[in-house]
Amino acid sequence: MEYFEHLMSVSSVQAMLARSRDCVIAVSGGADSMMLLHWFGQYQDRFTQSFRVVHVNHNIQEASQSWADFVQGACSRYGMPCEIIDVSLAGLGNNLESAARRARYHALCNVGADTVILGHHGNDQVENFFLRVFRGSGVRGLKSMTTVTACWYDDKVTLVRPLLEVTRRQILDYNERHSVPFIQDPSNGDCDFDRNFIRNRVWPVVEQRFDIADINTLKTIQHLGEAWQLVSELADIDIDTVTMPDGSMSWIDMQEIGYLRIKNLILRLLDKHQCYGFSINHIEQFARGIVAANINSKNELSLRGFRMYKQGAFIHVVNTAAKVAA
Repeated sequence: MEYFEHLMSVSSVQAMLARSRDCVIAVSGGADSMMLLHWFGQYQDRFTQSFRVVHVNHNIQEASQSWADFVQGACSRYGMPCEIIDVSLAGLGNNLESAARRARYHALCNVGADTVILGHHGNDQVENFFLRVFRGSGVRGLKSMTTVTACWYDDKVTLVRPLLEVTRRQILDYNERHSVPFIQDPSNGDCDFDRNFIRNRVWPVVEQRFDIADINTLKTIQHLGEAWQLVSELADIDIDTVTMPDGSMSWIDMQEIGYLRIKNLILRLLDKHQCYGFSINHIEQFARGIVAANINSKNELSLRGFRMYKQGAFIHVVNTAAKVAA
């Protein structure tokens, strides 16, 4: 427990919430979110922020309503205000997992809070890391989740994940020591979902061979986060170097920094424009085209919400998402 308390100290969570005022704790009823609920119930008087709980009922499982009642009852015991939000997945596509996620974040981002506290923990981080490894992600993707970040669904809302360096074993230990009840979602055993396959089939075999694989994988993810920070700083320097007074970029200056730094610069621009879900092959093809181009070449990178194109000796960047919104 000493190791756990060190990772989840009141002061560390206070630092994560330094810019927050109105906080929502997302509680599904599972082991991780119930641990968070119990922890904040014990320490909420140590914070200046206001806390309330939101449980999103996806109405997928037969027991969905009983889970909502379970969370409502726990909030009453811990003295936490609780709101149950029923959502519909109609019109959100055929991928059940993706539709539920969109519906959940829509609900969480529309309750009027500036911050949503989530129960994502170290093993979620590890599973996320391996999913991205198998999809061929670069450093930007492999650094996985961060403790404090703007929400992908609504960048006006901040997501805070206090448990990212806490393992599932430590959470279960906490719950046992403090007699914290929680719900076992039967869908977590469905290995048709990639994440569940890693959790239930792949990871147990890894842990049999390497007993602290979770902790060491988290260290690797931390190293990748530091690497991303460094390459981002280099990209910012390169962006400043090649950007002209009118906001366009110099093709000649960009050629001089070379292919790898052009690719890195583009990835940084995509990050700043919050453009995700693209193929790295398109980025690499465009970067190589800029290196091989001549003055008359017309090169273009068009992604959802983002466009970058060469015209003569200039390269222009357009946030097409902002243009459509306007």
